[in-house]
Amino acid sequence: MKITAFYIAEELHLKRLKATYAGALLQENPSELFYRIDDGPLFYAFDYGAVVFADMSDTDISKNLALLQQFCEHPLPETIRDDFEITHNPDAQLTFGFDGLTVPKIGVEVIKIAMLNVAHSVSMDFYSQRAHELLSEVRQFTTQMESIGSISISRKNMLRFIGRMLNSKNRIIENLFVFDGPEIAWEDEYLDRIHRGLARTFEIQTRFKEIEYTFKVVEDNLSVFRELYLHRESSKLEWIIIALICIEVIDLIISKIF
Repeated sequence: MKITAFYIAEELHLKRLKATYAGALLQENPSELFYRIDDGPLFYAFDYGAVVFADMSDTDISKNLALLQQFCEHPLPETIRDDFEITHNPDAQLTFGFDGLTVPKIGVEVIKIAMLNVAHSVSMDFYSQRAHELLSEVRQFTTQMESIGSISISRKNMLRFIGRMLNSKNRIIENLFVFDGPEIAWEDEYLDRIHRGLARTFEIQTRFKEIEYTFKVVEDNLSVFRELYLHRESSKLEWIIIALICIEVIDLIISKIF
């Protein structure tokens, strides 16, 4: 069974999607919707912008992605994709591979856990990409400092850059639940083994720590830039005060002479 996950937007409006989407709703909560379509393919949607399809043709996936665009907040110019496969073999042991999973027993809950972890993986790809974009912008400023001894950035652009960094950081913190095991795995040892194994396979925690470290580097650099900017503004103010004092002294001298 083929599982395909996409990260399509920074936010997905699930309430509007639920009111429109045609499919058998198997499970829902404020952050997730899980559907079966025509007693066959499965569809999993997450409010943080990831969607996952299981056992669905590429044509139907394309149709669904086109439909989902109307429910996207800040859609990505290019979607991020991740593929995974589940192989059912009753005589085999539970085996985890780089791009696939072999299971002795399969059911909707097994597929759901696999879809959940692939969604987590594709979301990590998005946040990693966003973190490296911010780091690349910071590198431009540090290169500028090294070459000319100063940075050329306006107050507005600096605030916008800080805003992008904080929004990205806050969004990934909001989605820390990727480390929480799904409720269905808490009471079933087999499902729990699958979830833990997939989380290790996709290196979710390791990738999150890397993203967190990148954001920390960006934040440290921004602190330096902010101090330099404030120092520059303070110097401007000091020169203005000096100029005003000089004008007042000159005016006083002229008034005394004449």
